[in-house]
Amino acid sequence: MTDSFAYTLSMVLDDKALSIQLHGGCDIEASLVSLQALADTLAKNPIEGLLMDYSKYELTFEMDEFSKLADAYCTEFPEKFPVAFVYRENQVGRAIYMTRRLEETSRPSRAFESADMAMSWLEAQLVPRVMPPAGGAGQSSAGLGSAS
Repeated sequence: MTDSFAYTLSMVLDDKALSIQLHGGCDIEASLVSLQALADTLAKNPIEGLLMDYSKYELTFEMDEFSKLADAYCTEFPEKFPVAFVYRENQVGRAIYMTRRLEETSRPSRAFESADMAMSWLEAQLVPRVMPPAGGAGQSSAGLGSAS
């Protein structure tokens, strides 16, 4: 029997990127809830990239379930947001599937067999995202530069 779904979070690359290491076994509902919470976090914080480490995770989702996870990455994460995956050899098919899906939706993505290689690639991808001002969607430029 595998351990239950869990993860460890840490900020990396001078606190510009989030690293998530998954542990235990697959749970589609817990994974989808976690991905939605992650998407909310990305929308509210100036995080510039993500490293998802599946190397200690029992990635046994059926393809239809894994496709739901890919859908969440592709629709909930910001465009142009880089995601590096770390995988085990027996997960290579799923890693290729996920990175292709993300690339098709303008989200740079690569999969690696080591966290060091993933981190190097991710660091090269980091481009700060512009966050909207607190409390609103921005201000009109109509009054900018006008003389009163």
